[in-house]
Amino acid sequence: MKYKLKLTAFLIFFSQIALQVFSASEVDFYATESSSSDASMVKMTTDLFFTQLMSLEGYIVNDCRDKHYQEGVTDSRNIIFFAEIQETEENQWLCTLNAINLRENKNVSSTKKYESSYKILLDAKSTLENLLKNLSSGTANSITDTLPHEIPQAELIPETPAVSPEDDFSLETLAGTWGGENLVEKILILRSGKGFVIFKNGASMNIEVKVSGKNVTVTQTSRSNASFFPELDRQKALKNAANAKPITWELTVSDDFTLSGIKNTLLTDTSSAEGVSYGTVNVEWKKK
Repeated sequence: MKYKLKLTAFLIFFSQIALQVFSASEVDFYATESSSSDASMVKMTTDLFFTQLMSLEGYIVNDCRDKHYQEGVTDSRNIIFFAEIQETEENQWLCTLNAINLRENKNVSSTKKYESSYKILLDAKSTLENLLKNLSSGTANSITDTLPHEIPQAELIPETPAVSPEDDFSLETLAGTWGGENLVEKILILRSGKGFVIFKNGASMNIEVKVSGKNVTVTQTSRSNASFFPELDRQKALKNAANAKPITWELTVSDDFTLSGIKNTLLTDTSSAEGVSYGTVNVEWKKK
């Protein structure tokens, strides 16, 4: 009797998992179309959209970032996704997201204007979710949301963010682009206290930043991802990422444009049954 109950429970669990897998929609993620001279920003934004799309439930994402979508040439039964990013004469950014379902002859697009390229990053996940929701419902073919006044000036990156250890440190002086870790491309911090860690493997992590005197605490707010642990063996990262605690940084102002301290994260541990354990590593961030 117990065996039958266990078998029944297993079959129900398996059927639920199978239903989720087979009901997932496949998305072919193509290269971003852009004539902007800021190639690094376009690449960073493309990688962020890719990471955010992969984190959405119900979708299987195929990496086609090395290809450009060609209407009338590309033939796929999957959802086709690509972004268009252009700079305006007013130094603003126009970002259009496109989702196309050739099989059902449906397509939607969402266009927004941003005063700062960093605002595109903050808006990425919600824009993607709305776009795919509209494609699924088929309620709209085009959505234009021009937001020239959406970004508070207090959230823009300051042009001269110099700070001295003798001065009071704040989110305003902290805001900007940072680097310093070997496997991290850059860290972006906004005056709002939100930001991103962009890894060299293309992953993007949302973070929250808090300042107390000369102490800075940075906390991961994104759902854990194996790509957030590039120092680990890939299999160990995949095995342990789902249940990992948020990565945190405990930093202190060292001198102008320098933060130093420790990073709390998963590290390789051969004595552990899981092959990893929580520990700290010394880090130093430099403002770019």
